[in-house]
Amino acid sequence: MEIYVDNITTIDEAKAFLKTHKTNFKGKIITSNKEKHKTRLASELFEKAKGGKKVIKTEKGKTIYKIIDKKQIIHYKVSIMLFDNEKTSISEINSLRSFILKSIKNKEHKFENLARVYSAHPTAKTGGDLGWLKKGTFSNRFERVVSDKRVGQVFSFDEYRQKKYYIIMKTQDSKQIEEITILKIEQK
Repeated sequence: MEIYVDNITTIDEAKAFLKTHKTNFKGKIITSNKEKHKTRLASELFEKAKGGKKVIKTEKGKTIYKIIDKKQIIHYKVSIMLFDNEKTSISEINSLRSFILKSIKNKEHKFENLARVYSAHPTAKTGGDLGWLKKGTFSNRFERVVSDKRVGQVFSFDEYRQKKYYIIMKTQDSKQIEEITILKIEQK
């Protein structure tokens, strides 16, 4: 099996390999970025060059990790509050956003605390932190507006067509983050 894996050099080849051999083993393609994935295994994989592999043997079989791709990708970091226009009118959303922006500006409340209370987004429980986002995750308009803001700036933003209404805080400047694409195969 390892001989076949050694010959895989592209994501398309990895997908074809997984499709062809799905009855022989469990396999998948994983993407990891250096900022998010901090395990010992991830660190070892990031040290390898494109085409490198790591084999872990256990009593039950072995797991092969093959680095299919390795590149630097622009990421940005924001926290958000999303307001649910299904349950709340636009005028109520705008009134609430005005209150929230004023509370943050006057340092009466922190963004993350208000996000926990008012946001309809799944990240509300973590204060709205989306973590490092790959460029292209949100709309071009969203990303252009975020890129024009300074770190710490809090502002309203609307995606009218999608009927999404936000308060956004830019938490870090954009930066290049190393990302690897891994073919993981478990043999039993």
